[in-house]
Amino acid sequence: MESKVYVSQLREGMAIDSYFVVAEKELLDFKTKPGRYLQVKFKDRTGDIWGKCWDEAIETAELFEVGDVVRVRGDISSYSGRLQLLFTRKGISREESYDIKHFIESTPADVDALYAQLHTICSSFSNEHLRALLLSYFDDPAFQEAFKQAPGAKSHHHNYLGGLIEHTHSVTFICRTMAKLYPSLDKELLLVGALLHDVGKLKSYDVGVLIDITPEGGLFDHVVLSYEWIKVSIDAIDGFPRELSRRLLHIILSHHGHREWGAPVEPMIPEASVLAHADLLDSQTSEFLKVMKELSQDTFTAWSGYSRRLGKYIYLGEEE
Repeated sequence: MESKVYVSQLREGMAIDSYFVVAEKELLDFKTKPGRYLQVKFKDRTGDIWGKCWDEAIETAELFEVGDVVRVRGDISSYSGRLQLLFTRKGISREESYDIKHFIESTPADVDALYAQLHTICSSFSNEHLRALLLSYFDDPAFQEAFKQAPGAKSHHHNYLGGLIEHTHSVTFICRTMAKLYPSLDKELLLVGALLHDVGKLKSYDVGVLIDITPEGGLFDHVVLSYEWIKVSIDAIDGFPRELSRRLLHIILSHHGHREWGAPVEPMIPEASVLAHADLLDSQTSEFLKVMKELSQDTFTAWSGYSRRLGKYIYLGEEE
């Protein structure tokens, strides 16, 4: 196998021989002549690039499926300001031997240390019902293993291995700070919401060489999956106060803040509002920094290209 060339290293005019995972493929009609061409989205841990095969499109499409790792030999060109990879039927083949780390990004954070900090917080709760609820998750070895490795999303913020625990850790510590600034908040109610608000993501994603959405994740969304899982856990704890359950489940359901952002209900208690803002703060900050890092590699000006994910241009700064 040839040495890996990453998407982030591709430049116009390069002839490449490398391997990528097939994220999407589609046959499209030519606009100015009869026939069809093949368009493929190639992806690795650093990004993605669209590839085009102009000839023998149908035959080439039959050589691989979405989710396959393929070796591609082709040329990098530019069209409408975006790089594309041009290849032929003879220039693409399935690759059976590969290192998954080339395709799925992992958090640089120490996930064992993050988990230990979260577990210490769970064990420190004075409310016995909330402590029992939290430890029913964080004392479970299967939950621990899954939680440390799970991505936080498929394509948006924290969409890499370990992204879920990284996001949960950040949101929890934002909420701890807010509880210090506003002592009238129910600190433990807020923190249990922060610690558990995204547990449904463990049931929302399948991870291989791609992060994909499970049927449950697509049909119900992680917010509903989190609510259902936590409700079952609450029901298994003897004497769990009804009002406490009601408030906690509301926090879980409303943590996206607005209905148009996927929240079944909007925050109606202060702890729910704080969690929704903490979740948004961490997700947007992470996404902003990620987009800046990606765009800064492809520009030599103070301004980035337009980011569709953020809906704006990004100021990257000028060299002194």
